[in-house]
Amino acid sequence: MFTSLPQFVSHLKDQGKLLVVEREVDPRFELNAVIRKIQAGPNLPVLFERVGGSRFPVLSNTLGNYSIVSGLLGVEIGRAAARWSELTRPDQRDTDQHFPPESSAWEEISLLDLPQIVYCEKDAGPYITAGVVIAKDPDNEVVNLSYHRMQIIGGNELRGRLSTSGDLYRIHQRAEARGEGLPVAIAIGMAPALMLAAGTTVGPDRTEYDLAARIAGKRLPLVPSPRLGVPVPAATEILLEGVILAGERRPEGPFGEWMDYYVPITNNHVFDIQHVYARKGAMYYSISAGSVEEQVMLALPMAGTIYTNVRTWVPSILDVSCFPYMQYCVLQIRKQFEGQAQKAILTAFGAELNHVLFCVVVDEDVNIHDWYDILWAMGTRCRPDRGIFQIPGVPSFMRDPHQIHWGRLGIDATKPLAHAVDFERKRTPGIEEVRWQDYVRPKRSVAAQ
Repeated sequence: MFTSLPQFVSHLKDQGKLLVVEREVDPRFELNAVIRKIQAGPNLPVLFERVGGSRFPVLSNTLGNYSIVSGLLGVEIGRAAARWSELTRPDQRDTDQHFPPESSAWEEISLLDLPQIVYCEKDAGPYITAGVVIAKDPDNEVVNLSYHRMQIIGGNELRGRLSTSGDLYRIHQRAEARGEGLPVAIAIGMAPALMLAAGTTVGPDRTEYDLAARIAGKRLPLVPSPRLGVPVPAATEILLEGVILAGERRPEGPFGEWMDYYVPITNNHVFDIQHVYARKGAMYYSISAGSVEEQVMLALPMAGTIYTNVRTWVPSILDVSCFPYMQYCVLQIRKQFEGQAQKAILTAFGAELNHVLFCVVVDEDVNIHDWYDILWAMGTRCRPDRGIFQIPGVPSFMRDPHQIHWGRLGIDATKPLAHAVDFERKRTPGIEEVRWQDYVRPKRSVAAQ
């Protein structure tokens, strides 16, 4: 597996799965516009070789393709949720946090040397969107990794929101209660296993480094950060060191967040950045908020959690998808009795109480990674007056002041077992092997004639 981001980029290039932008792009809006266009088209990783105002190339969308991410887990796309469930089983726990004897050569730079990317029209300014904050819990020495958006205020200050349900918030609260700031490192650009692991929650007594080791198939080398001694990946592209201040909140935002709406200005945490380092020839990493890349990184852990829980009550579950929108969950089951779909729906809602609002259950002959197929199943197998049910009054995530995202909706789009023979899908033998391009002669241009 891949121990660094450049190693993975080289692999993508060899496989013809890396798009390269050679012309210079403006970090204000243009770069994000190109990312979004690529994601709506070929949806491949993209490297911007020249970004205005910075010497660092920018890489994005490396984890935005579900098939590429499934490949990192060593499985086909239809097995990704099950594989994530296996990787995160409690009996997979690994508490070995030794630091292998590694060295890492970074040069010191300024925060303002980084690409100053502004993503959306009303964003307050440039943001770091792919920074993984690394902090050690002083009570149990467990190292926590988590993503947080961070607004660049100047040469030594970032501002960002720590989710009240996150481990970093809890760790900082305890330091703050003692009147102390929390020492942190912020890693930008790591091995893909680390980037995937940092996007999930493994619990306060476990570290995402262990999960990354299971994804990669081996432990990835760590080193103490140069000044603060926070354990960080040795192959990190760009590294920041600083302190999350105690008792200090300052205005941050607005910013175009994951639901493609702006979050308003709020008083959020302050990062006092003391040192910034870059590896020789480093790449800067950028995640377009709310894009398919963020959705994949969040949806895969959700799907794995739901798969684990549903399997307890519906052992015939085959696959789970929460992509391309985390508000939707689709379950693929091998239906054995009427009512089984409803049991699966209730379990899925109980497994993920923050984001999933709509849950659809389909049969094994429906591709849950193709929304055309899902909608076909809903339109041809769901009886609306019986197959749809609401659960009113269930709150969703914390930042929902208007209660728009309350309640849940379940949809049974499975075929009735008593008449299953009438719901056999038609098929054309050989269609999988046929390429239409082999049958159509390209039309000759007028000039050629």
